[in-house]
Amino acid sequence: MQIIGAIVITLLGLVGILALIGRVSVERLTISKQATPTNRTLKNGMNRVEYDSKGKTIVANLFIPEDYKDGEKRPAIIVAPAATAVKEHASGFYAEKFSKLGYITLAFDPRGIGESEGIEADCDPYHHANDVASSVTYLSSLAQVDSDKLMNVGVCAGAVSATYETFQDSRVKALGLVVPSIDGPERTRATFFLVRWVFYVLGGIFQTLRVFGINLKMPAIPPEDEIADDNHEMKDLANYYLEGKVGYHPRWVNGIGATSLVGVSTLSIFNYADQYDNIPVYVVSGENAYSLDPGMRFYNSLNGPKDSIVLEEATHGDFYWKDKYADQAVERIDSFFKKHA
Repeated sequence: MQIIGAIVITLLGLVGILALIGRVSVERLTISKQATPTNRTLKNGMNRVEYDSKGKTIVANLFIPEDYKDGEKRPAIIVAPAATAVKEHASGFYAEKFSKLGYITLAFDPRGIGESEGIEADCDPYHHANDVASSVTYLSSLAQVDSDKLMNVGVCAGAVSATYETFQDSRVKALGLVVPSIDGPERTRATFFLVRWVFYVLGGIFQTLRVFGINLKMPAIPPEDEIADDNHEMKDLANYYLEGKVGYHPRWVNGIGATSLVGVSTLSIFNYADQYDNIPVYVVSGENAYSLDPGMRFYNSLNGPKDSIVLEEATHGDFYWKDKYADQAVERIDSFFKKHA
């Protein structure tokens, strides 16, 4: 019995240590207001730029309006991408559209995504939120930017990182959310205490494996022929991201890093709705978007300046690339920003 007791205590201790590792792996948001201004000449149109985020190089596409004139200071927007998406996906699509309305805009690859440094397939929203903050710092350092008119826009899961960053960053004056996919904790059942701690334990295991060079990844989207007919969400995403589809990009990795699970499962922006009493928020979704319900529940929980629109017939994926819906989203958010920011 003593041996069994010792084994049980040892196992419990090991589980406790792993849970602690997983818990402390959650990255705190750091708002750094100091940035070294770029010494390169930026042209009107798209510019490939680089800057630091938590010691890693972020690669981004910076859009300066074609009608920009030297000496002007323009309002600016950072577009936070969907979880696995590269800057050439929907975030770049929206950044370019907002630029045509006169904003200086930025679409970036978060750490571990696309061209940016970091752990491959890092989809942790806490990490992405810090990358949003670093992007705000970079933009605010530019002579072309009116640092009193900085706004965040989050697309899909980018809504989580953009929302988490915005209320903690006084430099950001308003928030726009396009088909916000924000129910990670609900989907994983991590809203329950015990389930959440199971994810912390798993996070500790995955973090330990990474120390030994093992970076486990899970597929983000299964092969198209393996998607059930009634799985409208995966069909919608597959029709955009997979090879041969309209949104396919060779730098896109069809994977979610296992170390991202803690963040995906524990960062609930519903917990921060009361922080938006004085921050304007605009929400855009689609009538047939799988993300409609959580997005509108978050919208309804807000008490500050807000507005929303649900576009008829639009699916979640339609907003990634279809001008018919994206143009309406951009026009509505632009009007809202000009009124409130």
